Amino acid sequence: MINKISILLLFFLYGCGYTAVYKDSNSQDYNIVMLEMSGDTMMNKLIENELKINSKKNSENEYSINLNTTYTKEIKSKNSSGIASNYEIIIKANFDVNKKIITFEEKFIVKNISDTIEQRNYENIIKKNFASSIREKLIIRLLNM
Repeated sequence: MINKISILLLFFLYGCGYTAVYKDSNSQDYNIVMLEMSGDTMMNKLIENELKINSKKNSENEYSINLNTTYTKEIKSKNSSGIASNYEIIIKANFDVNKKIITFEEKFIVKNISDTIEQRNYENIIKKNFASSIREKLIIRLLNM
């Protein structure tokens, strides 16, 4: 019974034209040139490095981009002694591509860790994940333009 259902499901998926969302983002031929960057330096570098991963120098599809990022860390809750227990990290990235503004915003709530070095490392991991997510969203948007 399960085997028949899986074969039937496979038949419908094959017939409906299903393709992976990110399938073409790595196979497309494009070159991204960063003209100007302002805002949070670390986020700018992370996003720039992420964009260079699949960028091809000799591509016909060249995108010149200006980037402006903001990084904010807001207190969301405090414990009984008034010390912040939860923060919300908000990263906004504004891309200017051929006079068209593309904006992405990522948010994440972080528990406060008493060890400041561990807290900083955790936030850096979150920033790296946000940079990767923003890159994927930007590439999909650019390829659909």
